[in-house]
Amino acid sequence: MSEVTVSLTKWISERPKWLQITAMRILQQSELTNKDISELATLCQQEADGKLSKTTCSFPASAFSQDAAGSLRLCSISDVEGVNALSPKKPLEFGKGNITIVYGNNGSGKSGYVRLLKHVCGSRESGTLYRNVYKPVPVVQKACISFEQDGILKNHTWSGQGICDDLKSVDIFDTSFGKVFVSSEDEVSYEPPVLSFFSSLILASEKVASALDAEANRHQSKKPNMPADKKVTPEGIWYESISAKTTTQDIDKHCAFSSTDETEMQTLQQRLVEQAPAEKAKQLRTQKQHVDTLIQDTKKYLEQLSDENCRRIIAAKKKSILKKKAADAAADKVFSGSELEGIGVEVWKELWEAARNYSVSAAYKEIDYPNVSDGSRCVLCHQTLNQEAKDRLISFESFVKGEMQKAATDAAKEYETVSQTIEALPTLETLRTRIDAAGISQDKIASQVTESFIQLQAKKDQLPEIDSEEAIPAPQLSPEWIEEANTHSKSLGELAAKYEEDAKSDNRDESKKKLNSFQARKWLSEHRAVIDEEINRLKLLNQIAKAKKSTNTKALSQKKGELAEALITDAFVKRFETELRALGASQVKVELVKSKVSKGRILHKLQLRGASQSGLADILSEGENRIVSIAAFLADVTGKSSQAPFIFDDPISSLDQTYEEAVVQRLIGLSQDKQVIVFTHRLSLLGTVRHFAEKKSIRPDVVSIRSADWGTGEPAPIPLSQSDIKTALNTLMNQRYQDAKKASEDGEFEHAEILLKAICSDFRTLVERSIENDLLCGVVQRFQRPVHTLKLKELAKLNDADCNLLDSLMTKYSGFEHSQPTESPIALPNPDDLLADMTSLKNWREEYAKRSATAVISR
Repeated sequence: MSEVTVSLTKWISERPKWLQITAMRILQQSELTNKDISELATLCQQEADGKLSKTTCSFPASAFSQDAAGSLRLCSISDVEGVNALSPKKPLEFGKGNITIVYGNNGSGKSGYVRLLKHVCGSRESGTLYRNVYKPVPVVQKACISFEQDGILKNHTWSGQGICDDLKSVDIFDTSFGKVFVSSEDEVSYEPPVLSFFSSLILASEKVASALDAEANRHQSKKPNMPADKKVTPEGIWYESISAKTTTQDIDKHCAFSSTDETEMQTLQQRLVEQAPAEKAKQLRTQKQHVDTLIQDTKKYLEQLSDENCRRIIAAKKKSILKKKAADAAADKVFSGSELEGIGVEVWKELWEAARNYSVSAAYKEIDYPNVSDGSRCVLCHQTLNQEAKDRLISFESFVKGEMQKAATDAAKEYETVSQTIEALPTLETLRTRIDAAGISQDKIASQVTESFIQLQAKKDQLPEIDSEEAIPAPQLSPEWIEEANTHSKSLGELAAKYEEDAKSDNRDESKKKLNSFQARKWLSEHRAVIDEEINRLKLLNQIAKAKKSTNTKALSQKKGELAEALITDAFVKRFETELRALGASQVKVELVKSKVSKGRILHKLQLRGASQSGLADILSEGENRIVSIAAFLADVTGKSSQAPFIFDDPISSLDQTYEEAVVQRLIGLSQDKQVIVFTHRLSLLGTVRHFAEKKSIRPDVVSIRSADWGTGEPAPIPLSQSDIKTALNTLMNQRYQDAKKASEDGEFEHAEILLKAICSDFRTLVERSIENDLLCGVVQRFQRPVHTLKLKELAKLNDADCNLLDSLMTKYSGFEHSQPTESPIALPNPDDLLADMTSLKNWREEYAKRSATAVISR
């Protein structure tokens, strides 16, 4: 790294002096303060003015050494309020192990916790964190995050905004991360120290540029706005173009105004008492045009909504309905013997056309659809077609291409065409604007125009619901206003002609220009002091702009890009390829490439290898997109030296079992030295994690959350299908059974009955799991792919008594797991009998576990 330091020292010494000073300060302190930025901005401005003395820089070789990374682990989330629908009464604890599975059904609050952590940790693609939209009164957002840093327990109270600096290294993967590299470009989250130095230098340059901008914004212009009619004069044009280069001589020339000028200006004003006739004529012509357009549009809408046109539309609608009924009747007749409902309906037709496209484009190219030749197969289920199936396909095709179906389609298109002859009417707001533009000031006429359009709109809105000509509404229109509007238009035209005639006489235009010029010069003379101040301000802004040019980060970005080729890009690409292989996705033809360097940010993107286009999201399957996104995520974050936690939100979504197992094994591998937290709604993932974790002698922590009456995210017992049988059975016997017994003793019989039914249902589940795990020795287990054949020898200890016991328990309690007819409900067992059955299962499990298969075989 010393050679890099020497090279950088020489390179930085060639930069502007203020930037050299910035580099030294960055190496001397971890973060520049606002005061530092302000001082650097002043130095930058002084150098632009040539007032900054020369400085020298030297960089110690240790400047770019890498600090040792500390450990970090998340402990719990508590006191959550105002975050989605989360409202847990108990903390969500992540256990003591290095891999934790947070299980919950859809809507239980998993995504809410992940969104919260993304905001607290400052993750990319954090999105908007909404409050509970179903609560009428917004709740202030807050949460408490408990974590250990280098073995020290800490708490961070999040108050709805900002991030926790101690948790910025936590990496979170969810669906939105797929956009980072797959659908767009992004930079890696890890940088070697030398590149971090450049990042800090670029950030400092941008902050200095912002400080210079703030300084420039502080000097706001006090230049008054010249009246619009004076801006077109030579004096006005000069005033609008003043700059830092404007001289005192220019100011004196354009701002001088004598008493003689004042006298001449007053004489011109007396000659031009009348208003500008040409401009007035132009305004009147414009108003006339608006009136005429309003009349023409009204007549057009009246024609489009005439009874004759409405009758055409209704006739087309009736025809479409009749033709469709005829086609539907024909379909019913053709398919009356079909074994399935809905043959011939729109959804069925879409399926038929999709099958046709697949057949002629892929399955049976060059063969007419449907292919009913010898040996042909159904393009949907791929079974060989028998004669009955062939005949059925031929009858389907005959129906689709039949005349009645074509007539129905043509009639529907005809109805759509005639319906579109009625254009959209203007909104009332637009109509009022047009009435004002037309100069229609009389309230009576304006209200008549508005009422006419309201009735036309009502007729247009009612038309789709009308089925007969007799039902066509007859709006009570008031055509009188059209006559009055025509009269108004005529008067506007006549008045405009008179003003145009006035404009042709005398030299009014030239005189007016001269008067405007006098008035503009008088205005400038009255604002001479402000003009002097404005020019001084522009000179200062020129100096700031010159200084800001030296804050351009292009050279820094290019230098960082050169270093990043070896320090980031190559290593990042290699890690990505390694992750692809580890996830069993090396056959997916994608590659990670550097796309560009933008303001010091080294941007990367994923693209197809050897393909003419790189739109991964459009080419790869959903599962391939997911596995590639996971590989990119792991390649990014495993480059860090910090021992920060990884959080995954449903990582196996859209993955098949092979990819799912590969991802699980990778997560378990990561948990060897980092905390891994996985949020999921898949019980299969729980089973897979436990299976592969057991091989590594790892015991994962399993946490369950659920939705409660008061909100989501409430910690709950893990599902019985995944809980320890012994623990769950003890809970039933020692806790829940005692609760039911106490309710019964207290006279709460209905509550006691509910509790007993729940115990019977859960006990039935535990009996079933005991058959799977104990009786059959775990040879085959749900949610797991392997068959443990080595355990088959343990089945030798199985005897009839074992089967009879478990069969009797399954028979007795299955009624509480499956619905029963109301006429013959299952009676609850006596509480003492239930306790005895649970005790018998517990004793049997203990005895069966101690029983030796070898001893049984020897007997």
